[in-house]
Amino acid sequence: MTFVKRIGSLQEIAAALVRDEPALLSSLDFGPFVRQGIGPGPSVWIGDQVGIPLLSPDRVGNHDHRLAPLAVEGDIVVVRTRDPAFEAYLADHLGIRGVTFLEADATGLSPVAEQCRSTPRLLEPLAKTLRDHGSMTLQPFVSNGHAWRLAADLGALAGSTVHVAGPGPRAMRRSNDKLWFWALARKIVGAGSVPPTWAAYGPSGAAGHVAHLIRRYGQAVVKVPDSAGAAGNLRIDPEKLPSCSVSAIRTFLLHQLAALGWDETYPVLVGVWESGVTQSPSAQVWIPAPEDGPPGVLAVSEQAVEGETGAFVGARPAHLPPVLHARIIDEAVAIGTVLQRIGYFGPCSFDAVLRDGRDGTAEVHWIECNGRWSGVSIPLAAVERLRHGQSAGGIVIFQDKLVAPHITGTAGLCAALGDLLYRDGDAEGLMILSPPPDDDYLVFNAVAMAESQPRAEDIAQAALSRLGSRVQSP
Repeated sequence: MTFVKRIGSLQEIAAALVRDEPALLSSLDFGPFVRQGIGPGPSVWIGDQVGIPLLSPDRVGNHDHRLAPLAVEGDIVVVRTRDPAFEAYLADHLGIRGVTFLEADATGLSPVAEQCRSTPRLLEPLAKTLRDHGSMTLQPFVSNGHAWRLAADLGALAGSTVHVAGPGPRAMRRSNDKLWFWALARKIVGAGSVPPTWAAYGPSGAAGHVAHLIRRYGQAVVKVPDSAGAAGNLRIDPEKLPSCSVSAIRTFLLHQLAALGWDETYPVLVGVWESGVTQSPSAQVWIPAPEDGPPGVLAVSEQAVEGETGAFVGARPAHLPPVLHARIIDEAVAIGTVLQRIGYFGPCSFDAVLRDGRDGTAEVHWIECNGRWSGVSIPLAAVERLRHGQSAGGIVIFQDKLVAPHITGTAGLCAALGDLLYRDGDAEGLMILSPPPDDDYLVFNAVAMAESQPRAEDIAQAALSRLGSRVQSP
């Protein structure tokens, strides 16, 4: 059945979701000065990830700088810790000038958007900018309630409109919930489109499901469903369990989940860690306002993951048979269409795995939705912005940890990469997305771009050869 033939059923699914949970749309109402979308005037970029379960200030590093390459003259970027060398890199190499950087509390447990509401030295320059221009757009990494309340406060202070470029708080929360997304994909695409998954509402229930899966499949995974990426993944290896009894598994789960920072909220997701996986594609989607047309798939990327929990370490364009590529796009647009009708706006990505089916054909299993910016969508948008709306023919994205004791900070990274670095107006090169934090290893977050994929791969390999070896995830 083609996507066009599915439109009616997708509308019915969306209508049922809103009927059962009216707050999906009513949570967009933050008063007379707040609108969803992108409006005229400057943007305020807030790349903070704190507020996503399990992501504390010490775990997110300098990733909140990743939205800075999307800023233009007159915009404001709010980060936890300013990095003058990175700001100089943005100006000197990328031509990003006339941008104001504001510094929040680096170690504060409150999300930066909430800090902006309660801290005059942050709130006042934002309000002044809004008064001066009469309109602004908040561009948060994740558009939770803190971002929407900040928009409401600014609008009331200045008496002007503030747009929020993201989903409503309830649609944001639901789309990022792996259990909710599992049920949604199942409704839209079919029961065979997702891996075997259960919701466990207590430790004994979770342990019982894990024991069953170990007996049947030889392994299992437990996930904190609303955390990001691999942060809340606990892969269960039977050989590491003291025994496979429900009691022993229960004790093991409580101990291991607590070590991740889990706050004992339920349900948790219990499922099968897919075997026979051949690829991990991710559909990068832009969901516009309904009046502006259907969702569009900007790219299908192949994610590089490693370690027991499947930690994301990079991406490049996916190379798939045309029929399979078209299928992934078709299904992603269908899912995006339902999200659009329940209050979603902005960047979104849907992660899947491909595995060989019993009949020899590829099975597509949808795993999760990133209802926010992501480690793939940000560099893709940054490349397009620097290339004046044109995508690159070749892309390699890094989010690696490297052993590179000879490199310190942004200046040291720039010196090591030298002529490989992209400069404003170039056709190719390497763009640094965030400053490396002062740590035991080098966090290398960058994107290589070129006119062809082989050339981008050459640039990527040359960069790694200058920097150091990868730190293997456990």
